[in-house]
Amino acid sequence: MTPDVEIRLKGLPVSPGISMGMLRVEARGCPAPQLRSITPEEIPHEWDRFEAALQRTEEELNSLRDRIQKISGDMEAAIFDAQVLFLRDSMVMKSLHKEFDRRMQNMEAVYYAVVQNFMEAMRHVDDPYLRSRVTDMEDVLQRVLRNMAPARTATLAADTQSHLLAAYDLTPSDTADLDTSCVLGLVTEVGSAVSHTAILARSLGLPALVDIPQLMLKVTTGQQVVLDGYTGVLILNPTEETTRYYRQLQAEKAKAYQALVEMRDLPSETRDGHRIRLAANVQFRHEFDAIARSGAEGVGLYRTEFFLLDGSSNLPDEDAQYRHYRELVERCAPHEVVFRTLDSGGDKLPFEQADPKEDNPFLGWRGIRVSLSRPDIFKQQLRAIMRASAHGRAAVMFPMVSGVTEVKEIRAIIDECRDELRARGEAFDEHMRIGVMIEVPSAAMMANVLTQYVDFFSIGTNDLTQYTIAVDRVNFRVAHMFRPTHPGVVRLIRHTIEAGIPTAICGEMGGDITLVPLLVGLGASEISVGTHLLPLIRFAIRHLDYGECRQMAEQALQASDSKTIRALSKAVAIKSYPNLFD
Repeated sequence: MTPDVEIRLKGLPVSPGISMGMLRVEARGCPAPQLRSITPEEIPHEWDRFEAALQRTEEELNSLRDRIQKISGDMEAAIFDAQVLFLRDSMVMKSLHKEFDRRMQNMEAVYYAVVQNFMEAMRHVDDPYLRSRVTDMEDVLQRVLRNMAPARTATLAADTQSHLLAAYDLTPSDTADLDTSCVLGLVTEVGSAVSHTAILARSLGLPALVDIPQLMLKVTTGQQVVLDGYTGVLILNPTEETTRYYRQLQAEKAKAYQALVEMRDLPSETRDGHRIRLAANVQFRHEFDAIARSGAEGVGLYRTEFFLLDGSSNLPDEDAQYRHYRELVERCAPHEVVFRTLDSGGDKLPFEQADPKEDNPFLGWRGIRVSLSRPDIFKQQLRAIMRASAHGRAAVMFPMVSGVTEVKEIRAIIDECRDELRARGEAFDEHMRIGVMIEVPSAAMMANVLTQYVDFFSIGTNDLTQYTIAVDRVNFRVAHMFRPTHPGVVRLIRHTIEAGIPTAICGEMGGDITLVPLLVGLGASEISVGTHLLPLIRFAIRHLDYGECRQMAEQALQASDSKTIRALSKAVAIKSYPNLFD
């Protein structure tokens, strides 16, 4: 694409906001190296480093070829012949010279961008054999980068330069590795409104677009871009006029949002005095400061897996977990922190690599099933949370519970942990609240029985929707069918709430200003959302009438389709706080 011409790419806006800056492109399966500008004096050195890396890579590939030939024969060894040919492919080299002269950046960054572009082009050809060669190209790319300078092949997570991130898609592990303090926005080629990219972006207040056709063929690292998360446009190489317009719009939006933030000390109650606890969903340590700034009444969901599975080889031990949990509890005092125990598997962060691979991980080893099958690790986490409860208000809840049997097992393990802490002389809150996530229909249907064993529920609307209507929320082929206002989902939410114990909404529905009237009307006692969304949800709650919401919810429970239910809630929302829809 012509670098000097402004180009507009249309995508699906999944997190509002304006973001401007440099773009960094992450190729599928291969982390991007750090980028730095170079001087003309460095050019010979960069080419020398690159040539030395090519030579080392060629030696490695030839050595591998000889070894495989002895073991398996010529046909298998020929794979490495193809990789050697690609290593010095004339088209790649021609493009590399052109891009290096134009960009004046370190060689590994330019080489990465060039090869990434070739890989994406190959993924779109009709010939299946040529498409299969992408894996060879990726392997060569990784070898060359490793041989250039190991210290400089760090992932984007290690890069402290502010940037917008472009990727084909982002997995849970990808999002966990991001240094979100440096990321200004997210754009992906695939995805939906309920993809991990969208959920993370909304949680952190990052503008985001997904579903941009052939994005990876159209962008390059280092481009200046504007991301419009309101209208769903990614602007490459914006003109001065475009940049000036978006800077003004960004300032206006920031001023309006700040006005909402300044209401953080006002109670989250409806016009007719119905009180709803408004808490924060948190997953990264650097979000801790935002909890108080946003006016959150503590933490309604702390996703501990992002701390436990931080990419290191070993899980933090009990003392390390205790210190981490204690810090959060003390910083949120006098409000409560609800810790969700390790939630792994399915479409979430992997605790262990499944061997053999699970055919259907969504129905497999995930959530509380992982913890119950690893009791030593589970008890370590429980003891750490319980010890932290001595320093403020803490609660614990358990993910992916399907029925009473699991809850009984959990209660027995909690009793063991209490006995162990007492024997060690460790202080903890003997009356710490215990809750479960309502994420599968069986748990929702058994809610009135579960109340005998737990103190509260927290409805994870993402998974509850997914399991109720059998739609994989991260599968782009069926994501358009993912409807949290499906009548079956809405009735399960009401059935859970009617069980009679405090019930929070901690899924994506809670952050949707269109659906806040419905959740209030159904009787949710708490809504927990990302800190960035808290000012909007507080404003919405304070402009609602609880009686009106109750009447609307009763109508919604009689509706036969999701479109009608959403329309009923939206009508109340627009009437109550029209300025939030501006």
